[in-house]
Amino acid sequence: MAYLDSLLGRGEQILYVARQHIFVLITNILTELSLIALLVAAGVASNMAFDTTSVTFGGITASNLILLICVGISIIVLISGFMDYLRWTSEQYVVTDRRVIQVRGILNKRVIDSSLEKINDVELRQSLFGRMLNFGTVEILTASGEEGVNVMDRIESPIEFKRAMLDAKINHERGYGYLPARDLDSDRQGSPSSDLIDELTRLAALRDRGILSPEEFETEKRELLRRGR
Repeated sequence: MAYLDSLLGRGEQILYVARQHIFVLITNILTELSLIALLVAAGVASNMAFDTTSVTFGGITASNLILLICVGISIIVLISGFMDYLRWTSEQYVVTDRRVIQVRGILNKRVIDSSLEKINDVELRQSLFGRMLNFGTVEILTASGEEGVNVMDRIESPIEFKRAMLDAKINHERGYGYLPARDLDSDRQGSPSSDLIDELTRLAALRDRGILSPEEFETEKRELLRRGR
């Protein structure tokens, strides 16, 4: 989470975090394990098929050479499976109160941002199998007209992710995207009071004008929310 924290602006809050569905990782690993099993079986079969006195290569019989090659390729495939796991754990799709962030890469990082105010529409694609296992693809369409700027492929709980993103956009447009999610849910039910929202909006305006520092704003906000419970 440390790298993600370094991407956040001052006062920016994370609202929702998702990653690719576990089905994607399991599918990749099972495919690689199946390939390893085939390679090992091929190596053993070749070792049994060739005569031990057959032609040698540098002192190694052809059967043993084929077996070594199969074992070597199996090790490479096994390493590839481990890399798939690292990629799965490091790839994140994040909704904050200002933007949508896509983080990819294990050592070399690639970060794609989509500002909430530039999001025109969101496309959700789910196959029947995806609906059964609760995964799908979410594509953000931005105001620049460049479709597919931010595509989140086969993510877990795509409907919840889309809802969190659209809620964040609406709250950002209404001017209180800095409210914690629990207070936004209460707002839909008639709470917190309008006085509390007005006061938070006033504090945000003071922060945006530079009268209050982000630290002072957060302190005042926490105090207001504590008193408003």
